[in-house]
Amino acid sequence: MTGKTHQIIGQTVGLTTYFALAGSDYNPATFAFAVVVSSVAALLPDIDQSSSSLWQSIPLGRAAGAVVDPFIKHRNLSHSVLGTAIVGAVAYWLTSLMPSYWGVNGHVILWVTLSSYISHLLADMVTVEGIPLLFPYQRMFGLPPRPFQGVRIVTGKWFENWVIFPIVNIALVLIIIIHWDKIRAVLFK
Repeated sequence: MTGKTHQIIGQTVGLTTYFALAGSDYNPATFAFAVVVSSVAALLPDIDQSSSSLWQSIPLGRAAGAVVDPFIKHRNLSHSVLGTAIVGAVAYWLTSLMPSYWGVNGHVILWVTLSSYISHLLADMVTVEGIPLLFPYQRMFGLPPRPFQGVRIVTGKWFENWVIFPIVNIALVLIIIIHWDKIRAVLFK
């Protein structure tokens, strides 16, 4: 999948996770963190690729991506269960460091991070290439599995751009509409 598709899928999954877990704890700080973290976490698995949307969007990111690129092959550790565990551990550590006066629910942000990160992996699993889910074991896993892998999509082609991307955008808009009262209460509290 392309960065734009990963980002919109991650935001959709992240906000759905936020609304599912936040309960009555709707506060601007947690909501803002959820919006930003879902976007970043959805792009994080592609940090092993110098042309990643994440590298392109941060200062000196292109240079950092160019330094990392020769050493790390795309779709390796960051696209695996092991990579997810590492990201989860780092996210847990970072959320535990947040001071209480920030008013951020670290538990919610941890799950928003993980769900958005995992959404990237699941999206890449439906592509022709698949992902090395059990890295360092190099077998690529995909959905649907063999012998039905012929229906997987090609990254950046018509099906992603004209079917998946619009459907996920519509889903995000619906989530916002459904939860508009809660969002309005958070933004104008």
